[in-house]
Amino acid sequence: MPNSEHRLQAKIFIEIWNTMPETHGFLFSTFQETLTPAEGAIKKSLGLVAGVSDMIYITPKKEMIGIELKAPDSYHKVVHIIAQAQWLINVPNKGYFCDSLEMAKKIINGEEGIDPKKVLDYALSLKTESMKWLKEF
Repeated sequence: MPNSEHRLQAKIFIEIWNTMPETHGFLFSTFQETLTPAEGAIKKSLGLVAGVSDMIYITPKKEMIGIELKAPDSYHKVVHIIAQAQWLINVPNKGYFCDSLEMAKKIINGEEGIDPKKVLDYALSLKTESMKWLKEF
């Protein structure tokens, strides 16, 4: 896997697939990242939208939960975090940032993850172009 967020996503998906069979087909990835500008252009022409969360979970009540994964201590462009937080706030029924397998399981079981409004407020307060993902969120 190319980076720590990919490893976190794989760990979450594999663990949940293996231990929560009722989620099969209801938890899936959106594959937002692109490796080249050409790949980005192709994906945009096919419907790629900036800010969409890494994973989507459809609850038994047919509610959509966006799950945006962040590896602890990882660095991100502030504008990207802002777009992700705004998507999590405005599009799914519920949306959360998530930085661990344990948190992902809680989200799928109906508990809350990291509040995107709190992350958005923090990102908007920054005067830098990048930010470190804080465990305090």
